[in-house]
Amino acid sequence: MLGSAPSPTRIHAMNESHGWRALRARPLLRWLLAVLAAIIAMPSTADIQHPDRIVIGRITDNPRVDYVRLKRLLDVVVPKLSGHGIREGAVLLARDPQQMAGYLRRGRVDWVTETPAMAAELENRSGAHAFLRALREDRNVYRSLVFVRRDSGIRSLADLRGKRLALQTRSSTSAFYLPLITLLGAGLPLTELGKPDDYPAANEVGFLLARSELNIAIWVHKGLADAGAFSNLDWDNPRRMPPSFREDFRVIAESDSVPRAIELVRGDLPPVLTDALRDVLLVIDRDPTAGEAMRGYFDTARFEAIDAQTRRALSALNARILPLRRELER
Repeated sequence: MLGSAPSPTRIHAMNESHGWRALRARPLLRWLLAVLAAIIAMPSTADIQHPDRIVIGRITDNPRVDYVRLKRLLDVVVPKLSGHGIREGAVLLARDPQQMAGYLRRGRVDWVTETPAMAAELENRSGAHAFLRALREDRNVYRSLVFVRRDSGIRSLADLRGKRLALQTRSSTSAFYLPLITLLGAGLPLTELGKPDDYPAANEVGFLLARSELNIAIWVHKGLADAGAFSNLDWDNPRRMPPSFREDFRVIAESDSVPRAIELVRGDLPPVLTDALRDVLLVIDRDPTAGEAMRGYFDTARFEAIDAQTRRALSALNARILPLRRELER
């Protein structure tokens, strides 16, 4: 025998006690939420311009992780800028390109690390300019692959009309901008879907946001989406594309290659500070004390100057983003 059940009276007393504690907790919960809202509404210390501070920023949906990534590199960079009056650094993260562009225009962020599509958006919206590229995981370019199940009957982009395409987030170059630009270039109308059981019109391609590369692969494999897209680097990464899944997939299209990561500075950052920051970053990979910070900074091997080929790739991407934005806003 496992034990006798509590009497009805005992059960009632337990529920009554729980309910009373819940009622007493509600005012405290409301107070805590109010305090939290007030803290969020307060300007960050990075929002206030200081001549002795340099602020690095990024667009992110994972602020806790990205804060640490940026702060570790910043802690190495700041002492190297002391000869230019820099005494401290700060991190300011944004939820989308519009917010980051506002930070850059108002001088609240000095230096931004971004994907090439976001870099092009920020150049358009804020007057920031690319001044370095980051070589990550020892690769300086990548491209987007559009893939489907082998048994889907889909063999070309044209076959995606009336189908669902799984993408990552709106800030991803390889898993949002590049595949949609490729589809738009093929003359395919685009529409955003709210959930996997939504379908687009027969002549449109509907896209869904799966939030991660692994989710994209899972959705396509399980039939929650008809196609998926992310970078060739993710295609070769077993943590994002399980080998057992990849055997069941076929690539039906590839985008042009673009630089992997771009470092920008705000348009009105004093040239002497821009030059000093560039000089520091170009040789920081030779500093033995910077190794851990560089690995944490999105696994960056080194920084390189923006050459003519990179500038042309960014300009071409920039020119194709505006038509895409118009298509998505129609």
